[in-house]
Amino acid sequence: MNRRWFLWAPALLVTGRAVWAHTPFGQWVVYRKKHLLVGAHRADPVTYELAKKVASELAEHLPKSRSRVARAPTAGRLASLIGTDQLDVAVLSEADATGMLGGSGRFEPYGEIKLKLLARLETRILVAHERFPLRHAWLVTAALDRAKTSQKASVDPVAKIEWHPGSRVYNEGKPLPSSD
Repeated sequence: MNRRWFLWAPALLVTGRAVWAHTPFGQWVVYRKKHLLVGAHRADPVTYELAKKVASELAEHLPKSRSRVARAPTAGRLASLIGTDQLDVAVLSEADATGMLGGSGRFEPYGEIKLKLLARLETRILVAHERFPLRHAWLVTAALDRAKTSQKASVDPVAKIEWHPGSRVYNEGKPLPSSD
């Protein structure tokens, strides 16, 4: 039996544990819970500019949201993040949002993603997953309306994407829901 193994084993355990303890995954989960991440992607630079504007307006009018922009390389990556509960809100073109909603075309690998409309922006839309809390959707819609960032909602949804219930409640002039 090799006696040196007994000398090195504790050192390997300590080193291995230290390396494992520094993986950022656990903190990334905490970060996502503390901040409202607004998704955008590099393949459509307009989404990034609008997401920065949305995050800035939310920082001013809804500071507790601690909004930040999360930029993905492609719309497909955003679909993956939204579909796996890693991201709730994103700025998308109507075509991308409709493709994600139906799980069609280049979004077929991600399946159908249940998106709801939060706001119409200049040339894009702000969408959220249907699991996005009603109260949060109301607050985001109200903040963007106060900032004049979004266009007032109408009865008609964009393409096939329905209004998020929280956004619809706000646009109907109803008060903030007390709970989800």
